[in-house]
Amino acid sequence: MQWTTSDIVIGALLFICGFALGRASKAFDAARVAQSQWQPDPSISDAEIEAQLRAGRPIEAIRLYRRRSGAGLKEARQAVDAMAQRLGLRR
Repeated sequence: MQWTTSDIVIGALLFICGFALGRASKAFDAARVAQSQWQPDPSISDAEIEAQLRAGRPIEAIRLYRRRSGAGLKEARQAVDAMAQRLGLRR
């Protein structure tokens, strides 16, 4: 059997795609394990989040809220924005 250039190119592409899919699968598995082991930290208080807002660090406030509640980024931002409005702080 003779190998043509297109046969070699197709074989190489299939090999590269298989390799890439295997690596991606490992990465997703590792991320899934890390996420399943994560637990919310209820010891973080509203006062700590408010302190970050008053200090002008809204991103840190969102990060703390997410760590405390396990909320997604959008939900955490909305909650922190509402907290800032309640405190009369501008964001």
